[in-house]
Amino acid sequence: MADKKKKIITTKESITTPRRPVILKSDRDVPKDQSKEKNEKDKPPTIILKTREQSTPKEERPLSPKSQADIESPHPSKITQNEKEKKDQKSNAVFKLMAEPVKLLDENLEFNSAALEFLNDSNSNYLVVGILGTQGVGKSMILNLIAQNEVGSDLCTQILQSHEVSIEPSLESSEIPVENQLESLSFSETPEEKPQDVRNIFKFKMQDIEYIERGVNCTKGVDMYITNDRIILLDCQPLWSPSLIEETSTNPVTARSANIMTVDCLQIASYLMSICHVLITVQDWFTDYNFIRYIQTAEMLKPTLSASNAMNTNQESSESTSSGESHPHLLILHNRCQLEDYTPNAVETMQDLYRKAYQRSNLQLNSGMYMYSDTNKNGLNIDSVCKSYNVRTCGTPINLFLLPEIYDDFENRDIYRGHPPFEELAKRLRWMILGVNRHQITNVPNLSEKGWFQYCNKAWETIRKCTFFMEYERFLP
Repeated sequence: MADKKKKIITTKESITTPRRPVILKSDRDVPKDQSKEKNEKDKPPTIILKTREQSTPKEERPLSPKSQADIESPHPSKITQNEKEKKDQKSNAVFKLMAEPVKLLDENLEFNSAALEFLNDSNSNYLVVGILGTQGVGKSMILNLIAQNEVGSDLCTQILQSHEVSIEPSLESSEIPVENQLESLSFSETPEEKPQDVRNIFKFKMQDIEYIERGVNCTKGVDMYITNDRIILLDCQPLWSPSLIEETSTNPVTARSANIMTVDCLQIASYLMSICHVLITVQDWFTDYNFIRYIQTAEMLKPTLSASNAMNTNQESSESTSSGESHPHLLILHNRCQLEDYTPNAVETMQDLYRKAYQRSNLQLNSGMYMYSDTNKNGLNIDSVCKSYNVRTCGTPINLFLLPEIYDDFENRDIYRGHPPFEELAKRLRWMILGVNRHQITNVPNLSEKGWFQYCNKAWETIRKCTFFMEYERFLP
C-alpha cells in the first residue's frame, strides 16, 4: 500500500508541475550581448559579392565550364551581332561626304547610281526635299538657302554676285598690251586677298546673265545633293521650257516634240511626289493657273508604287499605311515678291485661292510651314518675323511662304520694304522645312538611305512604264 501511495503521489506531482506559474525575466536582467545575438539571428543573411580585380589578366581568371563551352561553340546570336558590327564598320568606312551635286536622273532621264557611295546604310533619320517650277523662278537659289547651315549677313550680296558672268583673267591680259601690263604691276604692295568664289558657297548652279539672255536652263534632269545634316535636296529641270525642246529633239520642233517634253515633265513631277517628304512649288508671281493644273495632273497620273515596293519585302499588311501611299508636304513658295504682296489682304486672298484649288488633293497643305502661328492648332511663338499677320487679319494659315525680290540698294534701311529682311526670312524658311514631320515614304518602316535610293530606282522604272502617261499624251493636241 505504501508503494501505491508513493506512485500516486508521484503522478500527481508530475501532472501538476506544468501548471506552475512561470515568472518571466525582464529585459533589464538579460545582458546586452545576448539581445544583439538574437537580433542578428533574426536578420536575413547578407551576401557579399567580391568584384574581380582589374589587374589580373583575362587569361588567368578562373572560367566556369559553361563559359568554356561557349568559347568552343559560340552562340548564334553572338555571331549575328558580330556580323552586324562588321557591316556597320564597312558602311561607315565607305561613307563619303558630298562636295557638289550628283545626277539622280541624267540629261536623257536615265537613272544614275553614282550617288550610292554617298549614302549611309545605317541612317533612317533623313529628309528629302524636292522642288518644282518653271524656268528662271529661282529653284536652285532656294535649295542653296536650305543647304546652308548658317545664313550670313552678306547673303544678298552673294546672290547678286551669282548672276554676274565671271571673266577669266587670261582673256583680260591678252587684250591689254604687254607694256601697259608691266606698268600696272606694283611689286611693293602686298597682293590683296581675293574674295571667295560664290560658286563654291552655293552648291547648285544658278542662272547668270548669260543664261538669262540666251533663255537656256541650267539644270537638266534631276540633281541631288546631300548636306552634312543628312538633308537630301533634289533640283529638277524646269517644267515645259522651250529650251528643253531644242536640246532633246534633233528634228525640227513640232507639236509632237512639245507633247513629249510635257509628258517627261509630268513624269518628273509625279516622281518627286513619290520619293520626297517635302515638295516645294515655286512661282515668281501670283498666280499661274496652268501651273496649278500641272501639279494636279501630275498627282492624278501618279501610279501606285507601294505594290512594287512590297514585292521585295516580307512586311505584313498591317504595317503599311491605310491608303498604301504616302503624300508629301506641299509648300507653296512665291519668289521675288513686291511690296503689295505682303499686305494682309493679299496674303488672305492667296491662301483662299490655294485652299480651294487643292481642296480635293491628297498633298498635305496644313503641315505647320506657316508664316504666322495659328493659336487654335499650335502655340508656337513664331510671330517674331511676320508680326502684322494673324488669324484675324489673314485667316487660317496654310503652307505658304513669300520671299522678296533683292534690289541693289537692299542695304538702305530708310526705304520702306513692307517685309522683314531677306536674311531673316531665309532663316525662317530653312527652320520650317527642317522641322516638318518626316512621314513614312514607303510601307517599309525605318527605311535607310540606301533603301530609299533603291526605292527611287524602282519608282522611276514604274513611272516610265506606266500607261497613264502614254494615254495622256494621245489626248494632247
